[in-house]
Amino acid sequence: MHVALWGPSDHVAAAEADALRDRLAALDLTVTPVGADVAPSAETQVVVVNSKMQVGAKAFDWLKDLKLVVTTTSGYDHIDLAAARERGIRVARCARSRRDAVVDTSLAMALALLRRLPVTTAAAAQRRWLRAEVKAWPIPLLSTSTVGILGQGVIGRRAAEVWQSLGVTVLASDPAVPSSVPLAELLARADIVTLHCSLTTTSRRMIDAAALDAMKPGAILVNTARGECVDEAALLADTRLAGIGLDVFASEPWIDAAPLLAKGNVLVSPHSAGWHAKLGASLNDEVVTQVNAWLKGLALEGEVGLAV
Repeated sequence: MHVALWGPSDHVAAAEADALRDRLAALDLTVTPVGADVAPSAETQVVVVNSKMQVGAKAFDWLKDLKLVVTTTSGYDHIDLAAARERGIRVARCARSRRDAVVDTSLAMALALLRRLPVTTAAAAQRRWLRAEVKAWPIPLLSTSTVGILGQGVIGRRAAEVWQSLGVTVLASDPAVPSSVPLAELLARADIVTLHCSLTTTSRRMIDAAALDAMKPGAILVNTARGECVDEAALLADTRLAGIGLDVFASEPWIDAAPLLAKGNVLVSPHSAGWHAKLGASLNDEVVTQVNAWLKGLALEGEVGLAV
């Protein structure tokens, strides 16, 4: 049985990459690291990829024995799911490794924006003391706020648990979950809207000009999901939001932050919400768990298309 580790990960050190190869080999698998610009051998049954690898029909046609694709990311928009399903190839993702770090980041952004800390910090850097001005800002207590969570997958569900533990009202919307709150209702009611959805045909530019207009004046928007879920031009033109937090962008690296930052109460991070010191080791655990379950004919916790 052949496994290809296709394309190096930014978040796995050399020693951790070696450890993953050894752990997969211990499952009686032949493991081959393959560069991003080289195709795995045609007899490969399993490929492990990251978000930089675009895996579609061309790769599937070459890899005629392929049975399983495991992506070390929580998102899976770099994999052609339709082409995979046509060929009976299963796809699994590793969402749990980054779950808590992403939730931590989105929570930190939302709270900082709620308290308008980017504004006071920027003022302090310019030797301005805004104590008097703060009295005019309509800053609510967190406990009186409503948080809207877009997406009810691994990360979205965890985000809901964390926010609920803080005593806020939580609304969750996901088209794959019929019992969830309709998007229009969530946008109209939420003081904080945080995105934790995968990039799909329904979520692409889900937050566009119309969605922004539907949000409460003075609301906060945080996106740690995928950049393409938000229309960046509409976001730049918006005048109603009180705060914006972005970790992901339609084109990365995103170097044109100045116009957005000029709006004031804005936080930006370089697609790093999922990073934590144990990420490499955690990803190894999740990849090995997925592959081992597949070898044993068990359900894959991270299989795309299943409730995970």
